[in-house]
Amino acid sequence: MLVLMIFQISITCQKREVLSFYIYFLRLFFSSSLFQSSLFSSSFFLRALLFLSLCLLSLLKVHATEVDIKGIENERVLNNVMAHIHTLDIPTASYQFGHYQESLQSKVDAATQVFGYYQATTVVIAPSIKSSHSAKNKNWILQIELGPITLVRQLSIKIQGQGAQDTELQTLISSFKLKQGKPLVHSVYEKAKNELRSLALSRGYFDFEFEQSNIKVFESLNVADITLHMQSGLRYKFGDLRFGKDTRSQKLAKSLTPFKTGDLYQASQLGLLNQRLKQTQYFRHVTVRPLVAKSVNAVVPIEVILTHKPRDNFDVGVGGSSDIDGPRFTGKWKRPWVNESGHSIGAEVYTSSPEQYVAVDYKVPLKDAIQNYLSYQAGYQAQNDNDTSSHKWSLSATRHWTVENSDWQRSAFLRLEQETFIQGLEPEQTTRLLTPGFTLNRLRSNGGLDISWGDKQTITSEFSSDSLLSDINMFRITAASKWVRSYDEHRFSWRAELGGIVTNDFDQVPSSLRFFTGGDQSVRGFDYKTLSPFELDSDGKPELTGGQYLAVASFEYSYPVAENWRAAAFVDAGNATEELFKDPAIGIGFGAIWNSPIGPVRLYLAKGKSDFGETRYFHISMGPSL
Repeated sequence: MLVLMIFQISITCQKREVLSFYIYFLRLFFSSSLFQSSLFSSSFFLRALLFLSLCLLSLLKVHATEVDIKGIENERVLNNVMAHIHTLDIPTASYQFGHYQESLQSKVDAATQVFGYYQATTVVIAPSIKSSHSAKNKNWILQIELGPITLVRQLSIKIQGQGAQDTELQTLISSFKLKQGKPLVHSVYEKAKNELRSLALSRGYFDFEFEQSNIKVFESLNVADITLHMQSGLRYKFGDLRFGKDTRSQKLAKSLTPFKTGDLYQASQLGLLNQRLKQTQYFRHVTVRPLVAKSVNAVVPIEVILTHKPRDNFDVGVGGSSDIDGPRFTGKWKRPWVNESGHSIGAEVYTSSPEQYVAVDYKVPLKDAIQNYLSYQAGYQAQNDNDTSSHKWSLSATRHWTVENSDWQRSAFLRLEQETFIQGLEPEQTTRLLTPGFTLNRLRSNGGLDISWGDKQTITSEFSSDSLLSDINMFRITAASKWVRSYDEHRFSWRAELGGIVTNDFDQVPSSLRFFTGGDQSVRGFDYKTLSPFELDSDGKPELTGGQYLAVASFEYSYPVAENWRAAAFVDAGNATEELFKDPAIGIGFGAIWNSPIGPVRLYLAKGKSDFGETRYFHISMGPSL
């Protein structure tokens, strides 16, 4: 009697519930005093327990059934049917079959109608419990015939209000896949509605609404009529900026605002203002939003909420590279706000075994703090590596600006520096230079840390004159370009560097301005900055002198071989020389690129060949491709 009661309870439960109840029952029974009675001292208990287990196994066989779907070749329709029927619980007893069969048919109808199949027929074949050992009849079977698809007979899309003359709204409407004579797909209809509403709101039609939006299906004719009638209302205009109690940031924010009061509203302009405010690095959080509820005469005020960074910000970093022996340490300090005009000050300290420097930077916004500002720098740099020993002091002023509708950033600088250096076998000397110069650069990319498309170009020219506080006459120019392009999963990157120095006394050109190459960012297969012209010392050992010219080119191909891993092959060529394009060193090899959570990590095994002989080198580097 007890066993029968348990079976009757468990037959209405799900598979997991049955097992849980069964285990709970056994624990409860064995811990009770009833188990110690004479009733269970005989084999009666074992027979009863065996009977209960067989009942449970028989019940679980029903749960092992699945649903086989036949007759649908369209993968999207099939996947949608499967998604719908998987929300149903497969019955555990035969008396539930009737309700389950009705539910299956209902789900199939809902899943197929969204693709325009309103006359689908479904035959449901239930599994036979008695013949559950038969492979042909142990699963539920759905035999579905989709029938004819419903076509769009009439399509009426109208927009009234100022939006009727809006070219972007009209372009969106003309691009819809809703077409007369095409199959009815409900997801296309819903997507069209959502895109219309989103575009209208982003362009300032805050009173936008659908006056009529419906689909009338005539199942007997296999056709449908679609109606989308909209009222756009007025297009709102930008109102004034509202900052609340934050008065310190008003001047700065207004200088970065890409629109004026009275301009037609565009959400993209708010996004641009938001982006610019973040790029100033003055704020921890930035929120820019329209106050639609406070609009008057279709003019919407804009609320700007800014959370300032702490008065002082510190950043400490430790890293390493195969180009540099030992670790490297970086410490940065920045005070974003020095005064009400948005001036900022910062300092940086860098140290590694071959190089150390400290620099202080003071930034003065002009028209804005991102693209139009002045910066003043003071710094000290020491280097002792690859036959170079130098100490340099420098002061500089730089004017940064951009031109409207241009990707290129411009900077003009005036730098006063004095460097004491020993290069190779040359005696120690000191050179002072007053150097005006100009830099033009551009950076474009997408793909986040793992850049899949982008390019970067930089051109810098500078000169000095012995009649303008300099010890020598010199003109120096450098140009560098790097490109990353992807075609499907194939990724190509190539780069080129050119440089040259024209001077009346190359021996007095400081080591920091001469050209050296080699390393994981130039010609792989060689150590960091070990390629340049050289002289032999008394022991026949080459001592680098630095080059007057630089020419480097590189090509790399990579392809994904596993999740977050790409295999790569490359060839590099170039050198720093006394004559342009003379005696190029060659580096070839292969490697792997790991797209880590903090950015790409590159591992390369390279073989180099130059006037120094053949070398092999293992390179490790980390950071974005550009």
